[in-house]
Amino acid sequence: MTTALVYVRQSRHRDYERTASPEVQRKACLELPPVARCASVEVMEDLDVSGGGTKRRRGYLALVQRIKAGNVDVVAAYDQSRAFRNTADALEFYALTEKHPDIEVIFVHGRFDRSPAGEFTYTTLAAAHAMERRMTAEKMRDAVRYRAEKGEMVGQVPAGYLRDSSGKVSIDEATAELVRGIFHDYATGMYSVRQIARRLNERGQLLPAAKTAWRGDTIAQLLANVAYIGKTYSLSRRHQRGTLIDGQWDAIVEAETWEAVQRFCAERRNSGRPLTRSQPNRYVFEKLLRCACGRRMHAQTTKGTRYYRCPGTDASDPCRHIVREDRLIPWAADLFARIQRHQTNDFGEAVRAEQPARVANAETLASIDARINRLGQRFEWGHVGEADYRSEWNRLQTIRKQLTDGHRPRRRIRLGGVLEAWQAGDSVSRRDLLATLFDEMDLLGDQIVAVKPRSDLVSEVSDLIDHAYGDPPLGGSTSLLGVGREGFEPPQLSRVVYSHLSSPMPSRPTEEE
Repeated sequence: MTTALVYVRQSRHRDYERTASPEVQRKACLELPPVARCASVEVMEDLDVSGGGTKRRRGYLALVQRIKAGNVDVVAAYDQSRAFRNTADALEFYALTEKHPDIEVIFVHGRFDRSPAGEFTYTTLAAAHAMERRMTAEKMRDAVRYRAEKGEMVGQVPAGYLRDSSGKVSIDEATAELVRGIFHDYATGMYSVRQIARRLNERGQLLPAAKTAWRGDTIAQLLANVAYIGKTYSLSRRHQRGTLIDGQWDAIVEAETWEAVQRFCAERRNSGRPLTRSQPNRYVFEKLLRCACGRRMHAQTTKGTRYYRCPGTDASDPCRHIVREDRLIPWAADLFARIQRHQTNDFGEAVRAEQPARVANAETLASIDARINRLGQRFEWGHVGEADYRSEWNRLQTIRKQLTDGHRPRRRIRLGGVLEAWQAGDSVSRRDLLATLFDEMDLLGDQIVAVKPRSDLVSEVSDLIDHAYGDPPLGGSTSLLGVGREGFEPPQLSRVVYSHLSSPMPSRPTEEE
């Protein structure tokens, strides 16, 4: 049985645009004689996705995996630009086809030639398509900037407004009334953003196009949007860059209400906060903790005390998980004390002698592929030179091959003096120490019950933690001590599970604390 793979991609398509729609591409590819002769045809599609990279192109990634799996006779696309708008991706695909010379690659417009002259033409076209994409992006940015300077609403229209086919923005009265109610409630000073979110969820008052329930941070973003008083920024309304100017649309919220809201926002933002948002890594466990319900914990400071709370607090069926930072510090101090105690001179050699080489999981390979993709983009954008690009590309490809072959070379993590660094360090230094080892930590109550090792040090961190705690290897498990957590499904990631801690965690604080 012969098999053909057809690839269709369109970043966007409107009926009035002079571009080949997905239907036109699909029909033209299916009518190609080599495709029509095949007994089986599989169509992979990426719609509303740019060709500038491969990360979000599931259809293309499936195509590559299908080619690698074998039993493919023909690969067809409308033209080379439909498959690639990135030079590095195009060259990587060409290298893949050289490993499968039996596969016929055809385009509706243009031809695929494996000869030296054909490779030159293919590479030249790839560079031209990449240049066209970048130049188009620059023109679009200039056009958006020009419209923003004129006071037009660019980007997504906020809730409460509608944009017609001509581009004119008007008020959607039904939704605008909900927006006014949010502003008026907050302007009274009686409700926090989380309380407003919870009330709206309990009443079922969601936005027409909302995919999720209200959250406190969503309410905060809405309250800070100057579009609701008919204003915008000359460079970027979303990022609040440029000069504040009048917009070409009517206001939904009165100026007095807006000023009251901003006054309360400023007071609550600064109340009891010894740290400012401009300070990086203000919290020791910032962006590292994940709640038992699966959400990433958010950091906050109340009356000088640092907390981590689950954003599910704002849901109609709230998760009220909250933990103080000072109750997690002893765990980290104990961890680094154990690491330092077991960091002997022959630690790395002992690990290599006792542990067999581990085959990398899909998460690790995906991380390597993402780094290769980003490297190609940086080279295309001119951020790295050709020599550096080739050197790093070869290094990453070597690592990937070693991972897939199952004999990844072990590295010894040298962490001498970590306990002193932890004890003497500030919050920024402590957070950096934790981030050296981990990407995530799972919280169950007030206890850290599992960690996700850093993606590029999965095996090494697993071995280090296993030896520090004196337990058999537990890396790669997603079972959290067998503790029942209703409705919790941890991500399928390589994790090290803690079967015990040096000392039990204190009981968790209540919301009132």
